[in-house]
Parts: sequence; C-alpha cells; structure tokens
Amino acid sequence: MTGLELAKAMKHRPKPIDTQSESTMLLINKKGKKKTLKLLSKSKDDSKKQMIWFLEPKDDYGIAFLKIEKDGEDDFKNMWLPAFNKFRRISSQKKSDSFMGSDLSFEDM
Repeated sequence: MTGLELAKAMKHRPKPIDTQSESTMLLINKKGKKKTLKLLSKSKDDSKKQMIWFLEPKDDYGIAFLKIEKDGEDDFKNMWLPAFNKFRRISSQKKSDSFMGSDLSFEDM
C-alpha cells in the first residue's frame, strides 16, 4: 500500500461519534521545574465539540476548556476558571497563546 492509498483509506475509515480519554501533560520550564497536569477529555460529533477538565494538580482542579467548531466561522472557545467563578472567552486573536503554560496553543487543542 502506498502512502497516498493509506491516506485515502484513513479519510474513509469509520470514525467514532464520541470519545473520552485521560491524559497526563508534563510541563518543564526553562529552569527545569516540572509540573504534571492530569486531564479528562470528552469529544462529541466527530470531535467538533470538545471539553477538557483539569483533574490535577490541586491548584488547577476544576479548570475546564470548551471548544465548539463552527463551519465557516471562528471556533467557540471558553475556559471555566473556578477560582474566579467565571468563564473566559478565548478570542480569535488569542488562539495562538499558550494553553495552560504549555508549548501547545489554544488553536492546537
């Protein structure tokens, strides 16, 4: 099978409607200090709707990130910040900003 044939086969493979995963993100700053984040992610509608909850560390527990993809317009992105008891909208101008101190951007999520 060639690379092109494989790419075409992947495009037409069955996709799950809903997914759920738990993951760990290890952040290391320039001084070598480490921080481990534990996340729970749920996606619906072929990942057009995604919610990520922060489970650890204790300081980040309860923070949540919501992304809803919209055809033909900017994605809707919001973060729930329990320490402030409010939502923070992630504007299209901020989509390249760092996600929770990582090398990933809000757009990457």
